[in-house]
Amino acid sequence: MSPQRLANITAAVILISLAGLQIPASSGLTVLQGKVVCSAVGETGVKLTCSPICWPSGNCFYSWYRGYWSGAHWYTAADWGCSFGASVWFDSTSSANQCSYSCRVNNNADSRPDCKLDQQWGVTYTPEQVCVLEGSSVDFSCSYKHPGGLRVTKSVWFINSRPGFEPIDLRVYYQYKGRVQSTQTDCRMRITGLRESDTQTYRFRFYTDDPDGKYTGRPGVRVSVSGLKIKVSDTQRGGKKLTCSSTCTLPNSTYIWYRNGQPVSEQTRAELGLNKGALDAGRYSCSVKGHEELRSAAVCVSDGLQVKVEGAAATPSEGQTVTLTCSSMCSLSYSTYIWSREGQPLSECRSASCSVAVVSGEVSYSCAVEGRGLRSPPVYPPKDTRAVVLPSAERVEGDSVTLTCSSDADPPVLTFYWFKQRAAADKALGTGQNYSITNISSQHSGLYYCTALNQLGQHSSTPTRLDVFYPPRPPSLSEFVFNGSVTLVCVSDSNPASSYTWFRKTGNSSDPFRTGSNLTVAAGTGGVFGCVAENPYGSSTSSEWSFTSDNTATKYAASGVLVVLLLIFIAVVLWMRRRATLSYSRSEENSGEQASAPVYDNISTLAVTSGPAGAASSDDQVEVQYTTIQFKRFHTQEVPLCSTVQLINALNEEEEVQYATVIKARPAVWNDDLPIYSTVQKTT
Repeated sequence: MSPQRLANITAAVILISLAGLQIPASSGLTVLQGKVVCSAVGETGVKLTCSPICWPSGNCFYSWYRGYWSGAHWYTAADWGCSFGASVWFDSTSSANQCSYSCRVNNNADSRPDCKLDQQWGVTYTPEQVCVLEGSSVDFSCSYKHPGGLRVTKSVWFINSRPGFEPIDLRVYYQYKGRVQSTQTDCRMRITGLRESDTQTYRFRFYTDDPDGKYTGRPGVRVSVSGLKIKVSDTQRGGKKLTCSSTCTLPNSTYIWYRNGQPVSEQTRAELGLNKGALDAGRYSCSVKGHEELRSAAVCVSDGLQVKVEGAAATPSEGQTVTLTCSSMCSLSYSTYIWSREGQPLSECRSASCSVAVVSGEVSYSCAVEGRGLRSPPVYPPKDTRAVVLPSAERVEGDSVTLTCSSDADPPVLTFYWFKQRAAADKALGTGQNYSITNISSQHSGLYYCTALNQLGQHSSTPTRLDVFYPPRPPSLSEFVFNGSVTLVCVSDSNPASSYTWFRKTGNSSDPFRTGSNLTVAAGTGGVFGCVAENPYGSSTSSEWSFTSDNTATKYAASGVLVVLLLIFIAVVLWMRRRATLSYSRSEENSGEQASAPVYDNISTLAVTSGPAGAASSDDQVEVQYTTIQFKRFHTQEVPLCSTVQLINALNEEEEVQYATVIKARPAVWNDDLPIYSTVQKTT
């Protein structure tokens, strides 16, 4: 604060320090003219203190007035207000008459007036009453105000205070130590791990840079801590009514009921009705949604049996052994138990425990108490496993999907496994009841399934299809030449399948030419062609294909040459195969006839003259050609033609003799007397 400001305030204190003046009033009210002491607080604050203080007995308050000093007298200009405290504050920057005030002390007032100067201080709690569950957490929130010119330096939350002593901060109070979270000046607080003893009224108090400038917000926040309890009552029809209640009213509560530790579906009210019978027997508890871990104590409604599965591995496999334990829902004990598998008794199990093997098929187990009429619900491995793709609407590239697996099992499913079917081997994707895929693409299309596993076995769902739709990929062009024409084929990958439109480019423009995936162009046709693939999600255009008659002729010639070469190659192959077949047949024939029919070969020609002496002239000579015939046997014999006739009868009848044709070479002068030899064959 500046020296000039201090000098002004000191002078004002001297001017307005008046002697106490007692002013009698009606109805017992005693009014005293007070003295005002003005002092600076902080950077801009001004504090006015009135004395004497109120009398200890009766209602009292202070009246404050604005005034001015004329040089000889004090004049009251306006009624400023009243306060219940001896001090008031204001911001010096907002007042033109610093320390130009007077006060009066009002003792034995009939009633406490509405003092506006006290409204400069305040604390507002939101809410003022809270009902919370034992074991949960509670958050406190408030706002506060104070006169201008003051600065808050400290704040505390507390529950108890004694006159003349400052309250104890909950952060250091032994009953709350470690459970309270708050800051030095923030009007917020959290208490965790609530106990029934935390049912209290909590208040906020803050301190300013003026030792007298401190304030406590009243009445505070009333916190009621309650646990949940179940009340059981009979109904007129012989059933039971369960009521989940607390000692205070929980706001907007949704209740959850449990039977033998498992939620009872579709029951959200504070009351639960049960029919008379074994199906509803068991131990019941309740909780409030959002605080499911804070359940009430369980109550037993009729006795029943339940089977627990123990000793299973984290991922049970077929053949492993697990132990089934039959227990009473109401903690009762029995001597003799009866175990059943698929409804058939297991004679080897007569006690409360029974060891069974994990199987892959459907099976169920249950227990009963001999002579009591009590039977447990069955326990069984997962069944009715189902995989669903969500959302169920059309999926386009870039979308996100979630695959959800559900299964009926008791005990509940331990783990869900996800797989994608593939031709070689199924691919494992992960675990969990849900499997999410973000930014899907065509590669994610396919069949997916899940496998549910509990302590007794496993079961897989039927595959569900994930169909991802996407626009056409850039088409590819292929060409085929046949019978003087060229066929172009346009192919594009898309889902759903694309429709195709062919275009023909003329100059700078492209015009639709044909539709369909194939385009046949006759010989001699020229132009630039292309195709467009289109489906509901987009379109794509192929590269251009140029087509000219010269290119076509060249392709036809090349195609013709290839065809001729191919035909020649086929003919050669067939000829070689035929030759190999004939050679093989002859070889077989020769090997089979070595000791039978003679084969004649090695035929040679002989030049024979017309007479023995050989003296005839050349003109008279007739050239006769004879063929030498050889009989091939095991031992080869040469038989002259002239002696062949005599040997005919000597040959074995089974032998077949073939004689070659003997051809006469016609001489220069024909002689009809010359003999002509023809084919001679053996006769039988």
